[in-house]
Amino acid sequence: MSNAAGYTLIACGVHDRLEHWAVRGDTVEVVWRDGDAERQESTTIADVYARGGADWVRLGTGAEVRADRLVRVGGVAVTSAC
Repeated sequence: MSNAAGYTLIACGVHDRLEHWAVRGDTVEVVWRDGDAERQESTTIADVYARGGADWVRLGTGAEVRADRLVRVGGVAVTSAC
């Protein structure tokens, strides 16, 4: 399923886990696509929010990642919504 700006919704269970990690302040390994490359950080999830028709994740490092660009967080593969 897609919406504004070509955003693909992520699975609800993954979204829930992101919010859980944000509330707990857990440090997790985050892997995401940045253009043609993958980036990886060990950091906290500072916030999960909606902007411009897409969900975003603000990392503890200050980086902002569109949720559908996440590959894996805390060992959990980020999949699209059914």
